[in-house]
Amino acid sequence: MESTRSPNLNRLGAVYGLLWGAVALVILKGIGFSGDKFLQMTGWYLLGSIPTGILVTRLLAGLLGKTKAWTVWTYGPLALLLGTLIFAACMLVVFAGYEFCRDLILGQRGVLESLQGLRFHDSLIMFWWYPLYGFATVVPIFLAVGNCWDLRRRMMPSSSCPQP
Repeated sequence: MESTRSPNLNRLGAVYGLLWGAVALVILKGIGFSGDKFLQMTGWYLLGSIPTGILVTRLLAGLLGKTKAWTVWTYGPLALLLGTLIFAACMLVVFAGYEFCRDLILGQRGVLESLQGLRFHDSLIMFWWYPLYGFATVVPIFLAVGNCWDLRRRMMPSSSCPQP
């Protein structure tokens, strides 16, 4: 007998996010990132992917729970675009936090100087590159559709249990 409880969207989104973080790392590896820089980025990408997965899952859960099965494929590209943009925002925060803390801990600058020294213009390019990589490599589009299909399946009320 299936459970009629709705899924824990935070936990489900965190799992989705970690899996998408792995997809992002595979894409980066595929386009030539390697060595120490790639190993350094791995932890940061996985850290940034958790809130991304939670936010995208929360944003789309209600919509996907009400949609018809044949329209789920249209939500995949939307989810991929939302996910890559939210991921870029999360990475902007993660990298800014890293730079800020690094400058403070190493004692190179004070709090105000550390805030002024943040290089947001270097990170803003991610809002263009991440969606480009996601859509240009094509495979993430199909993964996003499958992800939406799974989320829709989890959000649908169980029809096998009698309703009072």
